[in-house]
Amino acid sequence: MDFRYSTEQLDFRESLRGLLSEAAPPARVREVAAARGLDERLWQRLCSEAELPALHVPPEYGGAGGTLVEAAIVFEELGRALTPVPLAGTVFTIEAVLRMGDDEQRRRLLPGLLTGESIGAFAATAPDATDPSTTTVRAVGANGRVNLSGECSPVPHGRIADVFVVPAAQRDGSLGWYLVTADAPGVTVAPLSSFDTTRPVARVTLRQAPAEALALCEGWQRVLDVARVLLAAEMLGGAEACLALSVDYACSRRQFGRPIGSFQAVKHACAEMMIEIDATRVAVMFAAMTATDPEELALTAPLVKAQAADTFVMCAGSAMQVHGGIAFTWEHDIHMYFRRAKTTQALFGSSTHHRALLADRAGL
Repeated sequence: MDFRYSTEQLDFRESLRGLLSEAAPPARVREVAAARGLDERLWQRLCSEAELPALHVPPEYGGAGGTLVEAAIVFEELGRALTPVPLAGTVFTIEAVLRMGDDEQRRRLLPGLLTGESIGAFAATAPDATDPSTTTVRAVGANGRVNLSGECSPVPHGRIADVFVVPAAQRDGSLGWYLVTADAPGVTVAPLSSFDTTRPVARVTLRQAPAEALALCEGWQRVLDVARVLLAAEMLGGAEACLALSVDYACSRRQFGRPIGSFQAVKHACAEMMIEIDATRVAVMFAAMTATDPEELALTAPLVKAQAADTFVMCAGSAMQVHGGIAFTWEHDIHMYFRRAKTTQALFGSSTHHRALLADRAGL
């Protein structure tokens, strides 16, 4: 397999990058973050003009028929711009319906999600959310109906979501996966303070809330692995932005009559960032390009999530140092990337958690 992007994929990436640089500059990101955390106009453009939620969905369900490679390119560019749209939760919800829903559920639920009319939220980002013995949500069924009770927190973009994907412990001790609509009785959504204001979170409380069971729950591990790969791509984009900002600042900031980029310590910091980014880029591309192989994905997904998280956190921290510490202030753009790096690192579990998961899957 040739592990390089095609000309069409590179052109797609450049086109999307240009769109986001125009529609979601840092000033606009800050403005949206201070409000609801959703740029509705941009969200509609990305859904209607670029068809981003539908990119990797098969044509028979209204999708564009792309692959996870194109989806990873999208997440990389959205991470580079810190784009304030709920694409991650919506794509993860789409993946859950594709992999765990039956044909009737796919044809009924996907159209609204693919067009952006319905916003999805994935309420399974905590590391223990998929363990039936520790999950905070319980499912109780009677007369062919299922009700959920419990609490999901934190749920990215939960405040603006229309439908939630919720894992729940069942009476027999197994894990079930359910869809719950935000307007269903017994559902309460409360916004939470978020360290990363560009990705707001919420607490979803369920009190005997009616739910629809996804028919094929055995596919949930792949859903989580795809989410890990796409989040790794997003973090790669954020790390690349940190390096670009650092290089630009190092070339323009002058001390002792010359650019600080000529000083060895600054050059080393930027070089170390570039080395880690290059390694992470290769890992993300490999994971996305081999995702059709379930056994390969089971190993690459936790590996690339851990590597990308550590790379993003390192690059954000180093970028602060290159900027002379001024990026510790909230007013500086690097600070937004640092916050995104720390919060995304924790999604689905820490890097230590994912390395342990990789060792377990590899039989080590």
